Amino acid sequence: MTSIFEVIILLAEPALNQKEFDVLLPLVSLEKQERIKRFRLFRDIQNALLGDILARVAICRATGLSNKQLEISTNSYGKPFLTNQPHIHYNISHAGYYIACVLDNQPVGIDIELIKTADLKIAERFFTPDETAYIVSPNDDLIDQRFFEVWTKKESRIKWEGKGLSKPLSSFSVVLDLKRNSIFYHQVFHNGEAIGHVCSAKREPPIVKVIDTATLLGYIK
Repeated sequence: MTSIFEVIILLAEPALNQKEFDVLLPLVSLEKQERIKRFRLFRDIQNALLGDILARVAICRATGLSNKQLEISTNSYGKPFLTNQPHIHYNISHAGYYIACVLDNQPVGIDIELIKTADLKIAERFFTPDETAYIVSPNDDLIDQRFFEVWTKKESRIKWEGKGLSKPLSSFSVVLDLKRNSIFYHQVFHNGEAIGHVCSAKREPPIVKVIDTATLLGYIK
């Protein structure tokens, strides 16, 4: 099979209207529909739905399969996988109106976060000393950006391994990972408002596409 390594970033703004929502909801599994309906805020409902749809579109376009042919399950830690296409790996993340999906033929993880004011107490509690030192030095103007750089790298690493938060964030260092040359972090998005990283065993970065909701809906028609 041809190597696949791509990221799609969806800018989900403006929000879905009711007609668009009603078209998309039946395209996901009944179990996913029930989970989506448990959210209270529409932003959370929309992001959960669009994340699943984005992954399904990416997989179908890469494999030639139809949406109905996709058999999606999750491991014991909640990481999704295709039961009938074990050579396809994918991962989803969303924050604000940014939704990210990575597709690979090897295990992979992705995380995207809004860049806010860094909470250094969180860094001291969950990050390693070398990660914290990287965040606070040498330029105070970059503290917020570096905090979320480290955060998204750590989250993507956990999701790459597929073990969820059963693996403590403080048990590994993304700074040391860069020196080991066996785990690679690829920055796939950064616009000053949000930042995203992918964790992979591949040295070469993925192809990155940024699309809007209209483009996503166009793929489905």
